[in-house]
Amino acid sequence: MTAAHKLVELPAGKTLADVLPVFKRVEDECHIGAPTPDCAGCRKPFTAVRKRRKALRLYPIGVCQLAPVGYAYSLCGRCWRQYQAGGDQKQALLAAIDAFIDGEEARQ
Repeated sequence: MTAAHKLVELPAGKTLADVLPVFKRVEDECHIGAPTPDCAGCRKPFTAVRKRRKALRLYPIGVCQLAPVGYAYSLCGRCWRQYQAGGDQKQALLAAIDAFIDGEEARQ
């Protein structure tokens, strides 16, 4: 399947610092802002039943040439399982997250 998104995964065996040298000396992180109230995959709101399960971390290459900046996009359990399933399911989720980042409406 050809990727329907512009997200790039770290190559196997590589660390973030290998790909983006600006991260070589980073020892800690500082969270700024509140997490989005919706899942970045399905865009459904987090509730007592639909909880944040994991966060997918993305690093904008252009910005990361100057400073070690990353964004965490929260996922519900269903979307996290879809990511872990791999293959076409993972690619579809990554496309949905890419659309979320671009501010596109969710597809039903």
